[in-house]
Amino acid sequence: MDYRALRERPRQFLALTSLHVAEFDDLLTAFAPAWERHHRWHTLAGKRRQFPAHRERPTAVLAGSDVKLFFLLTYLKSNALQEHQAASFGVSQARV
Repeated sequence: MDYRALRERPRQFLALTSLHVAEFDDLLTAFAPAWERHHRWHTLAGKRRQFPAHRERPTAVLAGSDVKLFFLLTYLKSNALQEHQAASFGVSQARV
């Protein structure tokens, strides 16, 4: 799924996330700093890092807090199979 393209289609964005684009943007203002604080000191598996992460890897498939939040909201809204979610976003099932 292409998050940026879906922002241009408000009805479809609402159907996928249960939020209007403006509501999503409001939620993103709280989510982004919280995610960055958590990710700095913890891995995706929840383990504490030995050294803080200073920035996201340039090869990240879900690059940016906005894409991560969109991923989470679509997963929670649709309760999709992890394999389906992985295929939609181009990541492995284990990462979902």
